[in-house]
Amino acid sequence: MTENDVMTETTQYDDGSTGAVRPSWGAGSVQVEAVHAQLPNAMTIDAKLAECERLGTAGQHRAGAELAESVLASPGVTRDQQAHAREMLSLHYLRLGDCGASVRHGLLAMEFLTVSGDLLRQSKLHCTLALAYHETALKEPALRHVLAALEAARACGSHTAEFWAVSRSAMVHEAMGDAQRGVELGRQALEIAATLDDPEAAFAASNNLCDTFLEVAKANRLAGLDAVAPLTEGLSHARQAVALSEAQGHSFYESIARTNLVSTLIELGQNVEAREQVGRAKAIAHANGFRNLEINNDAQLATIFRAEGNLDEATAMMDAQLQDPSSGEDLVLLTALHRGLFEMHKASGRYQEALHHFEQLHDLTFRMAAQTAGLQSKMLINTIEIEQARHEAERARLEAQVERIRAEEFNTAAQTDPLTQLPNRRALDRALPIMVAHAREADESLCAAMIDFDHFKRVNDTFGHAVGDQVLVVMSALLREVTRETDLAVRMGGEEFLLVFADTRRDQAEQACQRLLAAVRGYPWNTLKQGLSCSVSAGVAKWQPGETSAHWLARADSVLFAAKRAGRDQVIADAA
Repeated sequence: MTENDVMTETTQYDDGSTGAVRPSWGAGSVQVEAVHAQLPNAMTIDAKLAECERLGTAGQHRAGAELAESVLASPGVTRDQQAHAREMLSLHYLRLGDCGASVRHGLLAMEFLTVSGDLLRQSKLHCTLALAYHETALKEPALRHVLAALEAARACGSHTAEFWAVSRSAMVHEAMGDAQRGVELGRQALEIAATLDDPEAAFAASNNLCDTFLEVAKANRLAGLDAVAPLTEGLSHARQAVALSEAQGHSFYESIARTNLVSTLIELGQNVEAREQVGRAKAIAHANGFRNLEINNDAQLATIFRAEGNLDEATAMMDAQLQDPSSGEDLVLLTALHRGLFEMHKASGRYQEALHHFEQLHDLTFRMAAQTAGLQSKMLINTIEIEQARHEAERARLEAQVERIRAEEFNTAAQTDPLTQLPNRRALDRALPIMVAHAREADESLCAAMIDFDHFKRVNDTFGHAVGDQVLVVMSALLREVTRETDLAVRMGGEEFLLVFADTRRDQAEQACQRLLAAVRGYPWNTLKQGLSCSVSAGVAKWQPGETSAHWLARADSVLFAAKRAGRDQVIADAA
């Protein structure tokens, strides 16, 4: 019996660990109302989440689940708080036996934790999910989560989280029928626990390893192999677990550890000590209200009577347990009781009674299979639905991103000259007011240069429009060479261009235009077409404070025409 076998009693600690705590048997609506009555009328969401953690530590999982659900329904709850509430719900519902709800909330919380990159919380939650899948015999998902828990624990450097991940991995491998691998991992967990100052981890390591050796011994016995060696080693770990629980003064741990010790002693045939230990375990369970453990101890005592040949007393005890209402929904316990009664009645020659218990056993087998299949189906459906929702959300995000890119491309295309790939007049209308406003606020100079090819019509008429287009493309490259990222080069239309120089004096703008004219004049145009040559003229105007953009550009256009009239292939600046 591991510390997880009593489903309502395990919690997760702040350092990433998971361990057993004292239970609150019979916790129902009365207990929930009592807990809620102690809460202040107005609690912050973070305070509620802290209370959820406390309730988990106290084993009050029903109250914890209700409080976590109220957090999800709270107005203004953040995504991190939602994830935290779902982490707690995953744990609380696991301890309440609702593995389907545990998985649903756990997977939803994991979505956020994966994005946030919180590896410690990921490791803790993977451990919870592994236990939920383990409890419903879904071995492959359980294995995936323990491996993920281990990877996250090692990545974040938490040895405590690594211990619990390795411990859960041992449990899952044992359930998958690989008991030897379970032993190896159990020993690894024990080694890690020895490096931690963590009493819960130390207890869980010894107690769980004892349980693993019990399973190894049973498997060996069925296969006709030696069962004494694993039982002997398991007995050592059982005694260590008892000693640790006594040192901690932890009655729930001690009850579980002594129960495991009894099981090991029974398998070894050491019935005298087994009878003594089961009496002590039952006394602890009875004193603390651990009803499920007390019933389990009665079953062990009946097994001891049977091993000693006292079939009548063993039969009477098992019959009494069947009549106990607490046993009614525990299918595993009922199966063990009916199997024992069948075998004992058969050995005593009471075949009618044996047949009755065999039929009950047959019915229980189908009920357990149906229950497990139902839980598995529910959990797998929850998993698939969450995966579908995640894929739908991802698809919606990608579609929105595609639409955004298309809109940006459309906007870019609308403001770009398709031939030269320079900004067009529409881009100028958007960018120029911003440049003017910045120059005004920063008290900087702003200059514009209107540029136009000389006799461009001759180029088209003589060499064709295709060559003319090539000339314009070359011009766009030359313009980029004389401008900076803060400047603006625009194709105004036809063979006319505009340069806007940011934070530039008029003489500097003139110099830049002179370099441009020299670059145009010296370009090897004959590589485009033999006999081709080109030149441009430019007119420069400095922006005056208070001047409209239209008036400013008109002045630049006016001096451009002055440069044309003066003979072309030259730069003229406005004198204003």
